[in-house]
Amino acid sequence: MKNPFKPTASLIKIPLRFSKSQHLIGEFTLNGKAAVFLIDTGASNSCVDKTRADYFNLEAEGDNLPLQGAGQEKIFAQSSHKSSLYYLDKEIHHLSFMLIDMDTINAALAEQEEEKIDGIIGGDILHKKRQSSIIINVAFM
Repeated sequence: MKNPFKPTASLIKIPLRFSKSQHLIGEFTLNGKAAVFLIDTGASNSCVDKTRADYFNLEAEGDNLPLQGAGQEKIFAQSSHKSSLYYLDKEIHHLSFMLIDMDTINAALAEQEEEKIDGIIGGDILHKKRQSSIIINVAFM
């Protein structure tokens, strides 16, 4: 059986930091623009704040779809395809993002004196990248 934790040549080390509220935060490039993402392995969809769609050159496609977040209220989202996510000069993935209203999320972060985020990297990216090992090693943060 192949060891899933054995480093490979394709392994990209991305420094993440803990926010004051113990969320993992990472700085990436999305479609050539600097972006701050919260890493949420429990989120089924990766998403970007819809108010930042123009900045990141993301186009909303299709109808608003209802999504369920961690809270009680439904979130409505539109999909956006053809996005490139990078860390430094290393491409992580071409992927789709859901465009959502992140005002509530950023307001909650602001109450805790946290920085505003542009989006959330969810479990969908981790699932797609299974073949190339994604390891979140909190021991070294």
